[in-house]
This record gives sequence, C-alpha cells and structure tokens, in this order.
Amino acid sequence: MISPRKHTLFEWSAQSKVDPIPVARAKGIYFWTPEGKRFIDFNSQLMSVNIGHGDERVIRAIAEQASVLAYANPFMATEPRARLGAKLAEITPGDIDTFFFTNGGAEANENAIKIARFFTGRHKDYGALSFVSRCYCGRDQPYGRSSPMGR
Repeated sequence: MISPRKHTLFEWSAQSKVDPIPVARAKGIYFWTPEGKRFIDFNSQLMSVNIGHGDERVIRAIAEQASVLAYANPFMATEPRARLGAKLAEITPGDIDTFFFTNGGAEANENAIKIARFFTGRHKDYGALSFVSRCYCGRDQPYGRSSPMGR
C-alpha cells in the first residue's frame, strides 16, 4: 500500500505526529480499514454524512444530478438552487427570502464579513467583526484574499 503520509499534508497537525486511520469503505454509521477493522463514525465525517454512509436515496440523487449537471458556479442560476432557495425562504424565520450560495466555508466566512461591512458601513475591526477576526484570522482563511483584520 502507498503511504498515506507521503504525498499528503494533514491539516491542524504536526506532520511528524500524524497517524491517520486508513479508510477503505463505509456504510451506514460505520467505516472500515483496508484490513477490515470496523469503526463507528461518531462525527459523520465532519458532519458531512449525517444521514449515514451509502444511503441509496443520496446515491440516486447524486447520480441523477451528476448525469444532468455535475457542477455550476455559484454565480450561475440552476433549477435545484432555485428550489433550495424557495425551501429555505419557506422555513427561515421572518421575511428572510434571499440567500447567498458559496463553494465552501472560507468563501462563506469571507463573504459574510464583506456583506456585514457593506450593510453596516463599518470597514474597520468593530464589534462582531472583531469577534470574527479573532475566531477566523489564520483559520480557514485563504492566503491572498481579504482577511477579517483588513490586512
């Protein structure tokens, strides 16, 4: 077997101390190593598969969507995104009916700060932005992009 450490940098770890669990397959709440040792996936792969691994409904939905359109940039309009927006508008409190879709966490955080700055007119490190700055500065923040601290 190829070493899982040879060509991979693992996040939030001293690389010399990393001892990743090799994973070969998963089903329901379990995952297995290549040697067949079974684990309960208590954190659902960082909460990405709360419904469980290998759920046939999810597999079917992914296959159906991938056969039509596997990916669309956040700045494009798609029917599934429109349906999701309508459902979110239906279940969110108050008159919230417009949503901002992104590719991931760092982009979501970065744009949340930009939106807060736009609506408050505050472009310095104040209040909630100060809190976000302390929480996210250096974490999940892409280099070369704007930072909460404005640097």
